Amino acid sequence: MFSSKIYSELEKQNGIASARQIVGFTMIELLTVIALIGILAGMILGLSGLASSKMRIARVQGELSHLVTAIEFYKDKYKVYPPDNQLKYANGNRIPGSSATNQLVLELTGCIVTNMAFSSPHSRTPNGSLHLLTAAEMRPLFGGAADGILNASEKPAKVRNFLNNYSSSKLGKITNANRTVTFDIFRVPVQAPLYRQELESRGKGWRKMEMNNPWHYNSSDPTNNPGKFDLWAEFQLARQGNVQTDENGRRYVEYYVIGNWNGMKPELRRDYLN
Repeated sequence: MFSSKIYSELEKQNGIASARQIVGFTMIELLTVIALIGILAGMILGLSGLASSKMRIARVQGELSHLVTAIEFYKDKYKVYPPDNQLKYANGNRIPGSSATNQLVLELTGCIVTNMAFSSPHSRTPNGSLHLLTAAEMRPLFGGAADGILNASEKPAKVRNFLNNYSSSKLGKITNANRTVTFDIFRVPVQAPLYRQELESRGKGWRKMEMNNPWHYNSSDPTNNPGKFDLWAEFQLARQGNVQTDENGRRYVEYYVIGNWNGMKPELRRDYLN
């Protein structure tokens, strides 16, 4: 009887000890699983960020291809590429950054000439009403555009839209200095690179447009496609807004460029701030 009680008591104690051992082992397993989940979550987030970056790059490449095709159709019809009308200094040198304010939307969609002015749904007053556009109003933004729009006519049948079914969501806006007229521009579907005051003197002031990140266009003296045109986007992906320092102590930010050269491959570049 006594032995039976002792046995029973020992059995209970062993049971408790075994339970404690099981509980302890389960906690270790749980902590291990949590650690693994954390590692996997970090990997998934990293891959997600990579996938997101690839998707954004693909969107820019697709948009670039669409615009290049429209510009080539324009060339087939008019035997010249759309003018870039980049602003120039008195000595004839191009003003840096003026490739961002181009009249591609007006040229590729066409304008109707009315009373020596251009009528286009892409030219409006800031409150949204249609605006007859004069050459004098175009000159401050588009330089040589004072000569007019090539894809324009008094007869609507002679005006061609090279961008049928083009979504208005792909357009950004710029407003002239007097804030009397607003123009549509082609907008890159990814945010412009980091804007810094130090860059304005180097023609980077257009970056203040933020999500109205414009496509750049140069048909006057293209450096990547001589005899044709350069069309490119400058944009920023995740974490590229961070200011970094190189081995010489110079501060810079990274950004990507994709253009109609080099197979539309993204090129990583730097903007130095000092």
